[in-house]
Amino acid sequence: MTGWLSRRSQLRVDAPGGLSRRLVIASALLALLMAATFLILFGAIAGLRNAAALTGRSEEVLSSANRLERLIVDLETGERGYIITHDESFLTPWETARAILPDEAADFRRLGAEINRYQGRRAALISESVMSYLQDYSVPLVAKVRAQNPGVKTTPAVADGQRRLNRIRVDFDQFVDVQRRLASGYEQRSLEASRRAMAMAGAAAIGSFVLVFLFTSYLTRALVRPVRRASIMAGDLARGELGVCMPETSLGEIGVLERAFNTMARSLQLSHAKLRRVADEQAALRRVATLVARAVSPHEVFEAVATELGRILGADFIVIIRFEPDRMETVVGSWKPEENPEPAPPVGSCWSLEGRSLESVVERTGRPARMTDYQHATSGIGVWARTRGIQSGAGSPVVVEGRLWGVMIAFSATGEPQPEGIESRMIEYTELVGTAIANAESRAKLTAARARLVAASDETRRRIERDLHDGAQQRLVSLGLELRAAEASVPDGHEVVRDRIGRTVTGLAGVLEDLQDISRGLHPAILSKGGLQPAIKAFARRAAVPVELNLHAERRLEERLEVAVYYIVAEAVTNAIRHADASVVRIRLDLEDDGIRLLVEDDGVGGAAIGGGSGLIGLKDRVEALGGVIEVESPSGKGTSIHVRIPLWDR
Repeated sequence: MTGWLSRRSQLRVDAPGGLSRRLVIASALLALLMAATFLILFGAIAGLRNAAALTGRSEEVLSSANRLERLIVDLETGERGYIITHDESFLTPWETARAILPDEAADFRRLGAEINRYQGRRAALISESVMSYLQDYSVPLVAKVRAQNPGVKTTPAVADGQRRLNRIRVDFDQFVDVQRRLASGYEQRSLEASRRAMAMAGAAAIGSFVLVFLFTSYLTRALVRPVRRASIMAGDLARGELGVCMPETSLGEIGVLERAFNTMARSLQLSHAKLRRVADEQAALRRVATLVARAVSPHEVFEAVATELGRILGADFIVIIRFEPDRMETVVGSWKPEENPEPAPPVGSCWSLEGRSLESVVERTGRPARMTDYQHATSGIGVWARTRGIQSGAGSPVVVEGRLWGVMIAFSATGEPQPEGIESRMIEYTELVGTAIANAESRAKLTAARARLVAASDETRRRIERDLHDGAQQRLVSLGLELRAAEASVPDGHEVVRDRIGRTVTGLAGVLEDLQDISRGLHPAILSKGGLQPAIKAFARRAAVPVELNLHAERRLEERLEVAVYYIVAEAVTNAIRHADASVVRIRLDLEDDGIRLLVEDDGVGGAAIGGGSGLIGLKDRVEALGGVIEVESPSGKGTSIHVRIPLWDR
């Protein structure tokens, strides 16, 4: 809750005059204009209603005046006919007019007063004149005539009534003329009011439309478009296009949203770059670790580490150096980009460690170090770096089994300092280099130990063979010659003694032959005299099963190689005869420029495996002592194939 409030507070700080305030102001203006429009419409409608009411009242008062005038006329006509003819039938309309006239006069007065003050006064005077004519003239005159009053002069009475009526009718005409002018003014005012109302309503409608258009345009520009851009950007980010950004041109909360989206995109891009960098580093480490696990030569590991690290760090040079006991340093691995025209220090070159340099600091402290100025470097590599325009370098020590073995340096020719933490990123590679060196040294020690054991075994065989040849065999030959001489010197008549001596000589010859076979098995003399090919042929002739030979080894090899190949052939053939019940053995030997290729096949029962008690362990030890590889294929029931490869490149 506190975090939410802090974010709201930050939003208010970032957008003090934000979009909400503008929306409120725009909405208030729109509401005000709409209210003014409705007020104008209400005023116009009220004006029209007033004009219509005045027109209606004008029509009513004119109608009332017309009725009142007709009643006066009916009244005068009836009384005049009755006065002249004394016919009662003329009094019927007079009676009707007399009865209605007061009410009509009152209505006329009321309607006239509703028009305006002047018309009300005229209506009142006309009503008084009408009532005076009725009460003061018409009714008394009819009453007198009915009473046959002889003093009533009909002609003057009629003339007097006519004059009265004319005056009333003149008043009526004046009233009607004024009222019609007023009615015409009312109509003109009503038309003007309606036109004005329509104009004002149209203007208000246009103003409302313009304001709504402006408000909609503002919302589109300030809200819809940025939100649409934000949604498009969100879709691009979801598809992995992290390099997109949106213009930070909006105000208020939308501007905050744009800045937040751009910040998020930059953060995602940085995170993606970091993840990619970590993934690239891990992939490079796996590739190097795979080489180390495959037990390749240290030279291959050095080159792989320099290449991978150079690409990861974006350095101008990567150099792997081994410290020598005499204050010298040897370059064992190097790398440079293809576009860099300057050559890297050659592998195998030796340089002096004396002087001011990065590697001397690492050699002295045993810790990672960096150098930001090579203008005063005086060591061998330091001088080389200065002449190549190197500006800075970062080095990480290479430690092998607890001892400082060397250093790995990343050189940069740019003026910018190398990134922080570059030494820690190099440590994992230097650890792999140390592991590869330790493994190589261990393998070298193991190979040397195996070679010494094999050499000692071969020397022991050779010594035994020489001892047998020079000692036991010679004594047996001498003993056989003496027995033959003794046999020849036996006198006649002692055939039994002669036969026993002969059988002893024969047995002694068999023992000598067996001893010679043992001697040849230990170290055949023909191998030393004629070489590998004659020795294998001689062995094949003595084998208990047919042996098919395909030999291509005319030139002589080192004695230990010839002895090793001979014993491998002898052991493989012996195993095929004794354990595999083979009926034929095929031997193929190829002596190539880079190594020895040997193949021994049989058609025995198969199922042989190294470590299975079949004598193959000794073959494996002998081959690996020479740096070679032995592979055994022995499916059950399908015979056995032994493939041997022994390198010659380092001999």
